[in-house]
Formats: sequence, C-alpha cells, structure tokens
Amino acid sequence: MDLNITQSLIEACLLSLKIFIIITLLLIVYEFYENSRFYNWTKKLLDRPMQTIGISSNASITMVVGIVLGIAYGAGILLKNVQERKMNSKDIALTSYFLAVCHAVFEDTLLFVAVGANGFIIIGVRILLAVILISILNKYIFRTMA
Repeated sequence: MDLNITQSLIEACLLSLKIFIIITLLLIVYEFYENSRFYNWTKKLLDRPMQTIGISSNASITMVVGIVLGIAYGAGILLKNVQERKMNSKDIALTSYFLAVCHAVFEDTLLFVAVGANGFIIIGVRILLAVILISILNKYIFRTMA
C-alpha cells in the first residue's frame, strides 16, 4: 500500500476549497434573497404548506433559512422572531423539531454530492421525515397549544 501524503494533502485542500466555495455562494445568495421582494412572496407561497403541517406563516421564513442555510442561521432567525413575539410557543416547538431533522438541506447535500452521494435521495428523505415528524407532533402532542 503506497501512502502518498502529498497527494492526500492536495485532495484534502481541493475538497476544502469546494466546501468553502459552496458555503460562500450560499451566503451571498441569502443576502440577496433577504433584501429582495421575493422575501414576502416566499412567505405567502409557503403559507398553505406550512399550515398543512401545523405551522403558521410567521414561522415560514425561519423554516426556509434553516432548511437552506442551516440550523445556526435558522436558530438566529427563530430567536429574533421570539424576541419580536412573531411566533407562538407551538410554532417555536414545531419549527425547532423540523429543523433538528431537516436543516442545511442544500448545503449538506451539496457537500455530500461533492464526494459522490445522490443528492435527490438525501433531500427527499430528510424533508419527508421532517414533514412526517411535524405532522405527528402537531396532531398528537401540540394539538392544544397555540
């Protein structure tokens, strides 16, 4: 077995560069999104699907941020909404559980695709599991909360 440290180092650096580029591009896209007219449009678009799984429209942007950029960014928006009293306790709980299962969907998926995984399977399974979890929690656990 030939151990080529130089080649391994080069491959690790190239992979790190890919990761850096992906994360940087995603952050730039979010900055444009947040300052665009699509922000409110997205919120309106997500109203019905979010209400179907028991989450109000005030939590929809938090969900989008968490799904796209990750749990840290989603938690930051969640905390901001809590401080501004834009979300009730049920939305806070359901959003937290959803993002625990399904956060950084595109970022994580792109990272795994970069090393050879099937992105459609990763995204599909994560979103499906999160929706099932939230639907069950909303129906049986949080049904009396508002």
